[in-house]
Amino acid sequence: MKRRSRRKRHNFVVPIIVLIFCCIFTAMVAYGWNARKKNVKVADASKDTTETTVEVNNSETSSEGEISAVSESETSQSAEETTTAPESNPGPDEKVVYFTFDDGPWTGTPRLLDILDQYNIKACFFVTAQYMDTEPLINMLKQIKDRGHNVAVHSLTHNYKKIYASVDAFMADYDAMDDLIFKATGEHSKMLRFPGGSNASYNKAIRPQLLQAIRDRGIVYFDWNSFDGDVEGKKGQELIDQTIKQVNENTHSILLMHDMPSTAFVHDALPTIIERLKADGYKFELLNENTPPRQFAK
Repeated sequence: MKRRSRRKRHNFVVPIIVLIFCCIFTAMVAYGWNARKKNVKVADASKDTTETTVEVNNSETSSEGEISAVSESETSQSAEETTTAPESNPGPDEKVVYFTFDDGPWTGTPRLLDILDQYNIKACFFVTAQYMDTEPLINMLKQIKDRGHNVAVHSLTHNYKKIYASVDAFMADYDAMDDLIFKATGEHSKMLRFPGGSNASYNKAIRPQLLQAIRDRGIVYFDWNSFDGDVEGKKGQELIDQTIKQVNENTHSILLMHDMPSTAFVHDALPTIIERLKADGYKFELLNENTPPRQFAK
C-alpha cells in the first residue's frame, strides 16, 4: 500500500518537475532570443547612424569641393579673360622699358588706359585708395586689370608717418590695399612699390625688419631706374626730354610716372614719349613679379 502511494507520488512529481524544467528552458530560450534581437537592432541602428553621418560628411565635402572647383575655375577663367602681354626675358642688350604708374587710380585714369590701348602697351599700376571711394575704386581697379595691365600695391593711405610707424602698421596698410585689389580682380598682389622707395628716409628706423617681413610674405618690391620728373614740376617738353634721357641711360628701364589729379599733364605728354622711345628702339614690356627688380635697399 505504501509502495503504491510512493509510486503514485513519484509519478505525480516527475511530470511536474519536467514541466517546470520545460518552462524554465522555454523562458531562457525566449529571453536569449529577445536579447539577441535587441542587440541586432542596436547594431543596425548604430550602423544606420554611422552611414548617415558618413553620407552627411561626404555631402559636405562634396559641396565644399564643388565650391572650390568653381572658385578655381573662375580664377582660371579670369586669368584667361585678362591675358596680358606675354612675359619675356629680354637679353642683356635688348632695349626694354617697363611703364609703371604710382598713386592712382582716379577719375582721369580711363584716359590714360585709352592712350596705352592705342599703342598696345601694358603697364603696372601701383595703386592707392587716395582719390576714390571704395565702390568706384574697386570698379576702376577691375577695369585696369581687365584691360590687360597689372595691379599692384603701393599703399592704402600713402601716409608716410602712419605706414612707416612700425612693421605692423605697414603690413596692415598693405593688406588693406591688397584686399581691395582682390575684391576687384580675384587675385592677391605679390608686387609692391614702397611709397618714397625702399630707401625712403621715413622707413629708416624699421627698414631691415620691414624688408625681411616683405620677403617672408613672398612679396617682390620694385623701385625704379628712370623717372619722368612729374612730381618735381616738370611738364610738357621738359618732362618729355627728361623721360627720354633717363630711359636711354638704361638698357632695361623701369620708368616711374604718376597717375593722379595733380599730374594729369602726363597724359598729354605720353604719346610723344612713346613715339620717341619706339624710335630709339625700345620695346614695351609688362612689369610682373618675375621681372628682375630694381631695388634701392636690400
